[in-house]
Amino acid sequence: MSKEQDKIFFRNFSLALGFIAAMMVVFYVVANFAGSDDEADAKMRASQVAEVTAPVGNVTAVGEETEEMMEEATEEVAAAGGEASGDVGETVYKGLCVNCHGIAAMASMIPQSGDAPAWEARIAKGIDTLYENAINGFTGDMGMMPAKGSNPALTDDEVKAAVDYMVKQVQ
Repeated sequence: MSKEQDKIFFRNFSLALGFIAAMMVVFYVVANFAGSDDEADAKMRASQVAEVTAPVGNVTAVGEETEEMMEEATEEVAAAGGEASGDVGETVYKGLCVNCHGIAAMASMIPQSGDAPAWEARIAKGIDTLYENAINGFTGDMGMMPAKGSNPALTDDEVKAAVDYMVKQVQ
């Protein structure tokens, strides 16, 4: 009886190994069939990755600007309604001054653009005083106005244009 049990065991064992080998072949064929377009997918993904990770801009050291770069910058400013179109005050206000003079939560400390009562006393001191305080900075009862709005790169004329723009908002 022992020989009979051994034969049954080896027969079942051989069938199990054969079944596993057959399944491996089936899985291999299915994997090759399903993954046959990997090269095309990889190329497509590579182009998508290149597009998504492309640099947003270029860095150019001062003095290395080309004429073409300067023309493009001038065109961009003109398209945005800035200096090239003649409204420097609005451009400076929207780029810098609005960060303090356009936040309603700071109205108790900083006169907001368009708030005539808050500007009335300041305008009464004269436009030259407003220019002086905006250019050189000012510390008063309500708070502090940093020189040139904390942007020393602004010219005095740009600061004056921004002051003029804010004064026009309340008149």
